[in-house]
Amino acid sequence: MREVLPGTGESSWERERLLEALEAYRRGWSEPPLLRKWCGSGLTVGGRASDLSGGGIGMDGMGVVGKDAGGAAGAMTFVISGEEVDRHGDVVVAAGWQLAAYRQNPVFLWAHDYTRPVIGRAMAVWPEPGLLLARMEFAPTEFASEVAALYRSGYQQGVSVGFKPLRYEERRQEQTGAFLGIRFLEQELLEVSAVPVPANRQALRRAMEQAPRVGDYLCRAAGLGRELELEGVSPGLAAVLAAARAGL
Repeated sequence: MREVLPGTGESSWERERLLEALEAYRRGWSEPPLLRKWCGSGLTVGGRASDLSGGGIGMDGMGVVGKDAGGAAGAMTFVISGEEVDRHGDVVVAAGWQLAAYRQNPVFLWAHDYTRPVIGRAMAVWPEPGLLLARMEFAPTEFASEVAALYRSGYQQGVSVGFKPLRYEERRQEQTGAFLGIRFLEQELLEVSAVPVPANRQALRRAMEQAPRVGDYLCRAAGLGRELELEGVSPGLAAVLAAARAGL
């Protein structure tokens, strides 16, 4: 029986596989492994999923439903990654995210399952200090509507990233040299998934009262035009931002 590392859903065997895959990539023997940052079953290494069952909500009823299931009006903002030490003992450096490929295919999945249809897409993805955020629009399907309802009602909060590490280093205890985890310094974002329990404690839906600072809004407005609706903004501030956007 494989030993499960406390609180992670990841076995010591899976952690060893990951370290072996990273070393093979570092030596130029293979492509970087595919990593998923959630507390679920299985580990994806070398682009092959050892377990993509996902669990949780079933996928019965994939039919298209009404407009209320998705669309800009139902979009939600999430912190999709943060720099704190996660439940695997790893750190993903926010400044290291490569986003160009993801912006070409901004998929939102259920539980990192690449065999099922998407549940939505990212309308925008952007950095904030120590964080990576995305605004997600849910697809007009029955299942995506069910997932969106879980977030709106507060039954589910978490999300998780799937990525390929491009540059990394080991985290070790300063006094003893004991292995603590991995610090990912540069990584390519492949997808974002809705999950019940993310590995990163910060990877949650952003509450209305946690709206970004004015400067962050202005920077986003300059690059995104009118495609985003601002969350949690007072009418007075909204007018100021609208005027600033018009002058950019």
